[in-house]
Amino acid sequence: MNPSRKGDETEATILGRLMQAGVSVSVPFGDSDRYDLVVDDRTRRYRVQCKTGSWVDGTVRFNLYSSTTDSEGRVDADYTPDEIDAYAVYSPDTDSVYWVPIEATGSGEMRLRVEDHHPKVPKSRINWASEYALSNRFE
Repeated sequence: MNPSRKGDETEATILGRLMQAGVSVSVPFGDSDRYDLVVDDRTRRYRVQCKTGSWVDGTVRFNLYSSTTDSEGRVDADYTPDEIDAYAVYSPDTDSVYWVPIEATGSGEMRLRVEDHHPKVPKSRINWASEYALSNRFE
């Protein structure tokens, strides 16, 4: 499947799950914004970047940047709090959507742990997927 189609399917899945959770969802016109959706939970509006998570070693992994191509090749650009408020991550492998506030992220990529972790990794450094489940944010 080409990346654009995969992104469209992810965005549609996330939009549907958000609506099932009872929040209002708007889609910005055009492709010039850094966010894909605007989510209104009646207390505030969130600019949301949708991402597809990949299954890697018991985690859902997703990129915290966008990739474009210019005359010199590939250009990656991290998202900032001035551009988005949260990531909504759909994992086809777990059939789950995760809500990750941008304040909880760094740069590059993030992994949400679904399965038990390697004992050498301190539990305090683990981002448990269950803590970011969409149902925890919008009930």
